[in-house]
Amino acid sequence: MTDAELVHARSSSRDEHARVEHRLDSFSWVEQGAGRPVVFLHPIVGTRHYWDAQLSGLSDQFRCIALDAPGYGGQPSDPMTPAEHGARVIEFLDALDILQADLVGLSLGGMHALYALAVAPDRIRRAVLADTSLAFGADPTEWLADWLGPVNNGGTPVELAVGAIDAIVANPLSDDVRSALGESFSRVTETALRQASATIADHNASAVVAGIANPCLVVCGEHDGETPLPYSEALAEALPHSELVVIPGAGHLSSIEHPEPFNEITRNFLA
Repeated sequence: MTDAELVHARSSSRDEHARVEHRLDSFSWVEQGAGRPVVFLHPIVGTRHYWDAQLSGLSDQFRCIALDAPGYGGQPSDPMTPAEHGARVIEFLDALDILQADLVGLSLGGMHALYALAVAPDRIRRAVLADTSLAFGADPTEWLADWLGPVNNGGTPVELAVGAIDAIVANPLSDDVRSALGESFSRVTETALRQASATIADHNASAVVAGIANPCLVVCGEHDGETPLPYSEALAEALPHSELVVIPGAGHLSSIEHPEPFNEITRNFLA
């Protein structure tokens, strides 16, 4: 990372109402707003742009920063352990000179948030863990074969993501939102998708959650069939300081299916 890139990344002179894209050697992100920093970590079928409704809705109070998962911004990526995923989030805070931030993660992003809490809890104030789990709840080999079937049979990551989105929401997304998600996924490589899939299949935070003293809000869509309510209940029970909130009518992508209640819940908890 060059000095010029660091200056660009750390600049605080931006228009707080503008949405600004950033890219470094290891990170790509978009941010909007000013105030206490909140880092958003997206699900496997999203990218940093998955959080556009949260950046719009919460940037009046917070510095909202949506970070791409490894390889999701076009950068090369290598397989990572849970601890390395957590350390990567903290390294991102270091790159932006952020001493402490709140985290909001959904599904895969919730897993990354848990790993960051386990690695460096003092760098995180509060965390929202949405539609995620304490541990993966299916047979990893069978799930990976089924989940990656479209790509294994010659399809693209975009085709897999768009098909999965349709299957895991409670009600169809608007055409604009759906197409925007698909377009943003076009830079995700097959390698990055496979590595993210392996992270989900191998996920098990049971050994670390008892040591997480940070206040956490566990959020679950009422009709989430991927990580259903019992998963969220188990996660909330395992975390020493947590609350559980259910979003009525939402599926697995609660933050994009019902952005206004999600934003209100998040704002109240973080504020």
